[in-house]
Amino acid sequence: MLKTVLLYIVVFTFVGATSYFLHNWALNDTQMGFHALLRKAYLFHGLFSLSVLIAFRLTAGFDSIFPQLGFIYIGSVVLKITVFTAMFYPQLMGDQAISRFYRASLLVPMAIFLILEVLFVIKILQRKES
Repeated sequence: MLKTVLLYIVVFTFVGATSYFLHNWALNDTQMGFHALLRKAYLFHGLFSLSVLIAFRLTAGFDSIFPQLGFIYIGSVVLKITVFTAMFYPQLMGDQAISRFYRASLLVPMAIFLILEVLFVIKILQRKES
């Protein structure tokens, strides 16, 4: 169990850091305020996805909860999007002047970590069913 959690931490750290630096390099912009915002978005999605995945792994061992894990996961995704929107509302839809390109760019970390999270959740579910 500890080995699995450490694997999750290593993979999420590596993918998050690599994608952040590549994303930052691809933007190649001097707008320092946006880089800090992008870093916060990567940290938020990485930590939230990692915590959901660890909680999911811990609860997968309970036979009474296992049939409901799909619904719990969908709820966690909705919670993640809601919390992200609430935290980044001024930058996404508020008064700050950020172009649509940069607003859309803030959604890239969500897609990266959501794909990674789904891959691990599928693995957990398949391992438990077999």
